[in-house]
Amino acid sequence: MTAIVFSKRHCRLAIAMPCVICAALSVFFAFALVSAPTAQAAPSAAQAVATCNPTSSNGCVNGILQDAGKSPIAGATVTLSGAETGTTTTAADGTWAFSVADDGDYTVTIDATVASQHGLAASSATVTIKKSSFGKQRAVVRFDQANSAAGASSASGSASAASGTASDSGSTVQASGKPSGSNTAMRIWQQLYSGIVFGLMLGLMSVGMNLVYGTTGLQSFSHGEQVTLGGLMAYVGTQLMHMPLIVSAVFAIAVGALTGLIQNQIVWSPLRRRHVGTMQQMIVTIGLSMALQYTFQFFFGGNIVGIVKSVPASFQLGPVTTNAPTIVSALIALAVIIAVTLFLYKTRFGRATRAVCDNPALAAASGINVDQVVRIVWILSCAMAALSGVLLGIYLNGISWNTGATLILLMFAAVTLGGLGTANGALIGSLVIGIVSDMSSLVIPNDMRYASALAILIIVLLVRPQGIFGKQQRVG
Repeated sequence: MTAIVFSKRHCRLAIAMPCVICAALSVFFAFALVSAPTAQAAPSAAQAVATCNPTSSNGCVNGILQDAGKSPIAGATVTLSGAETGTTTTAADGTWAFSVADDGDYTVTIDATVASQHGLAASSATVTIKKSSFGKQRAVVRFDQANSAAGASSASGSASAASGTASDSGSTVQASGKPSGSNTAMRIWQQLYSGIVFGLMLGLMSVGMNLVYGTTGLQSFSHGEQVTLGGLMAYVGTQLMHMPLIVSAVFAIAVGALTGLIQNQIVWSPLRRRHVGTMQQMIVTIGLSMALQYTFQFFFGGNIVGIVKSVPASFQLGPVTTNAPTIVSALIALAVIIAVTLFLYKTRFGRATRAVCDNPALAAASGINVDQVVRIVWILSCAMAALSGVLLGIYLNGISWNTGATLILLMFAAVTLGGLGTANGALIGSLVIGIVSDMSSLVIPNDMRYASALAILIIVLLVRPQGIFGKQQRVG
């Protein structure tokens, strides 16, 4: 680089040679314009990572390489091409992952010889990552099952990709290369199905919260952390203690029930004996919620942890695409809600619980042990929340330290919409919230889907403040 010192001689030289300078500048800018597109067109390198969690700045393309018998294939080379390129090797459990920063279509390829040796349906698959919602973009690619919808003529269409995180709807789609949204009717059915499934799981959380409110008058902000606790305990059971999934689920439910008993005995029962108001108790639940959240983050980190690592096989059920864990989780949630309803209406203790919900003082005067009823309600409520955390972690392919906190407002919306203190009302309110939130993503951004459900809540409360199944009460 040459420094130019201006003097009279240099000025005269500059005046004498304007055309030379203009020509040089023209050549420089022409070279820059020609070179810039070439530099931008070169694909950047994708980051090969052990595990990938989508954030606001990156999406994920990952999966588990398994043979036809669901056994992991270790040491196989996986190549990513598209907007970004990269190469990685599968781990001992068959897992592989890429973190990408650009949106677009990505093609994942394995060696054709490996595919034929292990009886895989395809050696490549194409998935789409949308930068507009990176926080939910997790494309899980699998090669061990054929995609009948794509046809045998397309190699990239014979693998499937399942998307879903702790903050996504957990739906399963086929990586057939077809543009998303091409079939509006099928998308509507898919979102309706996802809304019903999510509503059932939300109902499992909300029913217990509503029972606690009915018997104690307390709206607990820490109920979401009981959901998170159940999912994290299932993760501990399956991934750290290597227990079967069912045993881990029972372990998580037992831990949740135990925490409900401990909370009532150590915190809520003494506060009730001292006649502390429900408003002050609610403030305590806010502090307990914050303490539990950061305790979870301290021990489990800020990333999403998976309860199970295997990729479920998807299949077509009428107009919707689903998988077995989703159906089983929804059926379990529905069965537990029905069982709790029968318990409340067909058993002696259930009738005592409803009596306490209606009028605790009159129930105590009738010989009902109110403290015992409240104790069992706390145990039952926290156990149901833990079960919902397990099912939600399986449905969404992971659980994180703040999963319950992101759902607490939806729980309040569900119990308020259905009617405070009514178990059946919580279920109906949860279904409405789940369906509205998922269906609204058809017309508004996915990140705003919960806002639509809360807007429905406000409208209903303006028309019917007591909720759908609530009873009018005179105030003042």
